Amino acid sequence: MLERELILRELWKRMSQVDGVQYTARNPKAPPSTEDLPAIQFFELPDTVESASSRGGYPIYKRKMAIAIELIISAEHEGASSKVLGEFANEVKKKLYEGGVKLGGRNCQIQETDASRVLRPPIGDNVSMIGINLEIIYIEDTNLLFA
Repeated sequence: MLERELILRELWKRMSQVDGVQYTARNPKAPPSTEDLPAIQFFELPDTVESASSRGGYPIYKRKMAIAIELIISAEHEGASSKVLGEFANEVKKKLYEGGVKLGGRNCQIQETDASRVLRPPIGDNVSMIGINLEIIYIEDTNLLFA
């Protein structure tokens, strides 16, 4: 879980650096308040082993982790919601892919799989959100646990 945690910390760091973001959360229980918008939440979904090998008796796994990132904004008026959400999504993607698809040199690769439709959560007027789903493929070398 060492590599996974480092990857998720880098993702969270990048999301917290998006221009204008007020609030970020990892696997939150509750939605943000309207005072915290724009906000980015991300959720850890299944993390599956794609293949395994061993070196020196310790397994090395190629893993694929699913992540859902939720982008939530509040616009000045109803008509601006989609435009503001789209602009915010572009800023998130800029930060996500800053320097390529490796999350800062980690031994991983990010790939978008899909996005949700635009949603209107019941947390305030003119609030909208969209989800971006990612796959992160990475190597977990359990030898590193003993280093």
